Amino acid sequence: MYGVELEGIIQAFVSLIIAFVVIYKSIPVLIKIAYLKDLYDKPDGERKVHTNYIPTLGGIGIFFALSIGFLFSGFASSLQWTPYMFGVLVILFFCGLKDDLVGLSPLKKLSIEVLVCSILLLGGGISIKSLGGVLGIEEIPLWIAFTISLFTMIVIINSFNLIDGIDGLAGGIGAIASFAFSIGFFISGDLPLAVLGLTLGVVLIGYLIHNFHPASIFMGDTGSLIIGFLLSVMAINFIDLSIVDSYKSLLGTSSPVMPVAILALPLYDTLRSFTRRISKGNSPFDADSDHIHHNLLKMGWGQKRTVLYLYFSCFLIILVGVLTSQINVNYSLVSVLLTTLLVFPTNGFKRNLAKKFGFDAEKAFRPKTNVELFEHLKDAQKKAKRNPQSSFKSELQD
Repeated sequence: MYGVELEGIIQAFVSLIIAFVVIYKSIPVLIKIAYLKDLYDKPDGERKVHTNYIPTLGGIGIFFALSIGFLFSGFASSLQWTPYMFGVLVILFFCGLKDDLVGLSPLKKLSIEVLVCSILLLGGGISIKSLGGVLGIEEIPLWIAFTISLFTMIVIINSFNLIDGIDGLAGGIGAIASFAFSIGFFISGDLPLAVLGLTLGVVLIGYLIHNFHPASIFMGDTGSLIIGFLLSVMAINFIDLSIVDSYKSLLGTSSPVMPVAILALPLYDTLRSFTRRISKGNSPFDADSDHIHHNLLKMGWGQKRTVLYLYFSCFLIILVGVLTSQINVNYSLVSVLLTTLLVFPTNGFKRNLAKKFGFDAEKAFRPKTNVELFEHLKDAQKKAKRNPQSSFKSELQD
């Protein structure tokens, strides 16, 4: 689709190095700024599972590293909607920054998301034009396409905000999703979007060096909004790839299913959380400590084991999507959904089913040495009250 000379490939490669260096080097600076200006997230012993006072400015580094890397790649100008995309990114950047620093009501944040996503969809001319045979639906009317596209973007954006609950989770899942989308776009010959996904993935790898447990910085809403938005843009563009011969020859008609497989964790966790909250008579936007990662932590897994298991689960679901890509698209979707239900918590359904067959699944998967969810916070809270900046001083002295 796009002819690329050797110098273009070299330029893109150099831009990825620049993006990595920017995020890797900017994080220590942001940590120092947070220490000097008292800008950090404090453990509460209720929902939050970190033990120290951690800066929430990582999204700033993600935004600038991604912007610099993609703009320097030489591919940004190949997308006609790039100006709209970066305009939306700037708005979401300041929206997230305000939420991280002084707070922003869920309704105001949702209103901003709806507004900026509508601007991109209408101004940039991108949308989900077909469901590719899912449920027998092919082409869809323009007004329905806009509604479905807007809903998809809002769901993906907020789903990434919801999974950003433990060290390395949102960043790692974002990196996996970015690289997966990038491979699909590369196969189809859409190099600008492939480079966009690759750039985001590289930036998140650089961020994870500082965010994997024990984290020294969080991405905050600034980072989760940016990541969720970019992945939603890639997901919408990915759905139509099955009409491209190079993609179809390798992955069949799977393009409507693969975004579901790639984003299975955040999408399933959001659906599960909202359904549970509504069933209890609560607002779907009320925060709680019953997300998928919380469930695994409550089993005594600890943050590293939980995150690595969720990484593996996402790889497995994507693999199922790839292996079933040549069969009917609906059968492929069912396979992906069943795998998702198999590997992620289902509010006790699988445990209860296993007990009927005489198998204690909870005992089988509980580690020999438990890591209590909030037990580790007791000493840290006492220490934090005495010296709330101690964790930063040790960080800055390294």
